Amino acid sequence: MAKRLATDVCSVYLQEPDRPDLTLSATVGLLEEAVGRVKLPVSEGLVGLAAERRAPVVVERAREHPRYRYFPETGEERFASLMAVPLLLRGSTIGVLVVQTLEERAFERHEVESFLTCAQLIAPIVVNARLISIVGQSDESTVAAGSTSAGVQTGESARVQRTRTQRLQGTSAARGIAIGPVYHLGNPLDLASLDYLPGESAQSEERDLMHAVGEARRELDAVREDLGDRFGPDFSAVLNAQVQILEDKGLLAKLRREVRDTASAFEALRNVLAGYRETFARIEDPYFRDRILDVEDVGRRVMEQLIGERQHLQPLSQGAIVVTDNILPSHFARLEIEKVGAIVSEHGGPTSHGAIFARTLEIPAVTGVPGIQQAARAGETAIVDGAEGLVHLAPDERLVEEYEKARQHYEIAIDHLDALRDRPAETADGRRIALTANCGLMGDLRLVDRHGAEGVGLFRTEMLALVHRGFPEEEEQEQLYDRVAAALAPRPLTIRTLDLGGDKEIANLRSAHQDNPQLGKRSIRLSLANPAAFRAQVRAILRASTRGNVRLLLPMISSRHELQSAKQLIDETKEQLRVDHTPFDTDIPVGVMIEVPSAALIADVLAQDCDFFSIGTNDLTQYTLAVDRGNEDVAHLYDPLHPAVLALIDRSVRAARRAGIPVSLCGEVATNPLAIPILLGIGIGELSGTPSAVPIVKEIVHALTSADTEAQARRACAASTAQEVHRIGAECLEGAGLLEHPDIGPWLVSIVQSVTADD
Repeated sequence: MAKRLATDVCSVYLQEPDRPDLTLSATVGLLEEAVGRVKLPVSEGLVGLAAERRAPVVVERAREHPRYRYFPETGEERFASLMAVPLLLRGSTIGVLVVQTLEERAFERHEVESFLTCAQLIAPIVVNARLISIVGQSDESTVAAGSTSAGVQTGESARVQRTRTQRLQGTSAARGIAIGPVYHLGNPLDLASLDYLPGESAQSEERDLMHAVGEARRELDAVREDLGDRFGPDFSAVLNAQVQILEDKGLLAKLRREVRDTASAFEALRNVLAGYRETFARIEDPYFRDRILDVEDVGRRVMEQLIGERQHLQPLSQGAIVVTDNILPSHFARLEIEKVGAIVSEHGGPTSHGAIFARTLEIPAVTGVPGIQQAARAGETAIVDGAEGLVHLAPDERLVEEYEKARQHYEIAIDHLDALRDRPAETADGRRIALTANCGLMGDLRLVDRHGAEGVGLFRTEMLALVHRGFPEEEEQEQLYDRVAAALAPRPLTIRTLDLGGDKEIANLRSAHQDNPQLGKRSIRLSLANPAAFRAQVRAILRASTRGNVRLLLPMISSRHELQSAKQLIDETKEQLRVDHTPFDTDIPVGVMIEVPSAALIADVLAQDCDFFSIGTNDLTQYTLAVDRGNEDVAHLYDPLHPAVLALIDRSVRAARRAGIPVSLCGEVATNPLAIPILLGIGIGELSGTPSAVPIVKEIVHALTSADTEAQARRACAASTAQEVHRIGAECLEGAGLLEHPDIGPWLVSIVQSVTADD
């Protein structure tokens, strides 16, 4: 770093999870004996100022600054200028990256941006390093305490006896309905009750333990390779942290010390794992605290190798409902995925790696179901409703029959309609509608092909960041975007720039704590506040656009100034690529997401500066109705068919039509049967939604006519309540004869009946 920026000093200051001070942890240019000794509070010094502000600090005459603080042990009194940028993790400062120069120097803008980019790339490396550091730290008192209080589960709890159906509520992680026998996926190794006879000496035990570690490492490599072969690189990448743990010298040293003290490889491993539980439990940051799952998974692998006892899973029955503590990526390598009907976990959330994989594989999943492991009896029938986040244990015949009909109707419809995937989506009078898919991972593309989507109308780049626990570097982004573009060509690919903030966060790019993050620095605001990261992503998208099928989409634009600022940065990036003779699509379309009311209200203005609109109804509904759909107290008020939302959609479509630019719509409402006739009538030319819904939407489109949809859309836009709009949509479906459709008719009947019941 020092050499690249032509500076005399480059230093890293790190902030430990349990201490507020910044510690000089590495340096080139300062006195090496100061490493580990120099500590300063965040409230002191220019380094502390960068951490406190969570923003760059650039000072040409550092010694004259009121926050300057001198540490004689560093020998830094010789240096005149300073530039410091924070290393950020989930809104918290984990450290500061600093360069200093002997001569006074005014750092230029591009140098500051380069330094910021480096800090963003370094942050996830520091995160992993800290995790490994926690794992490898020698804390004898913790290990000693762990030897007497291992805190290990002692087997399954007694099952609750039940004489009637039990209904448990969790969080929807992956849609779909599954009915099948309960299958408990737990850790069969009960460390509290296992019999283990140590060898004749501590030396032999140490050899056995190190051999077990080596075998676990090889096994993990094989699992990682298997996941990559079966499901793609997105799946295998998440096991990198476990590989790093097994390679850590600190962990190996700790195990060696413990086995020499106890003369038992089993006791050594158990004590070290127990110590880690206590260590991680004390960490306040939830990201690091939750990484104990990785450590325990690694420990399980080593223990299996040590005692020669493998987790021999019982064969799964077809359609098994897998019940577990957490949905882990390794489950997808251990289970016969083709037999899994659904996955239910007692803990975890819908953004975990396992939940993301379940959605990609179209396996219904529900997370965060309290008491499910104790309540569910192995082998009993259970129903999982992934859309509603519900689990029914021991359902009666009536409930089973009801869900069985719903599932069969849906599956039969999808199978029949998938066979017609190559048909275009045209109304009965010949109007062509583009049906595209929303995706976020490379593995999603198989669903695009399976269900006949005409391309990807929304590629969520933040999914890559969530999978990797930090936004990847530019080269890795470009490789992913290029693979997706190549797989789809010549079909279109719309790549949305980073849409983070609010309910989505990653390690190395997030704003400070916000009381109301949905109205704060998120999406394009966050990107514009981090221009180096934004430029890197734009470069990656442009470099992947050479096939001519890529469109670039800007999220959450709320003003013309934001759009022009983003386009200026895009234009500057294009010019840089031209200078570097890097090929890209010079005519790549740049679009705007209409997802806040202000954007819809000034759509005519925005249309002058962009090439297409994409209406994001999820956020547009939330912001228009002031409803947080994740808040159960007001979620019933969230309705994208509210007349106010329709009015903004209609206004945006009219502005696009006047400007001569295309307009698409993405969001859950794009696959809502009641909404499809109204959206087509308003003038939407492209609907982008869940890949599996494409065949159903296509069949609905085929039954409609332009004249009927336009007439019904006028009625809907003039309606006074969302309920009235629902009735209009239901009348459209019935009038088009769709309720008698052999494939999707029964499902649509249930939707229409629910509208009538609500009224």
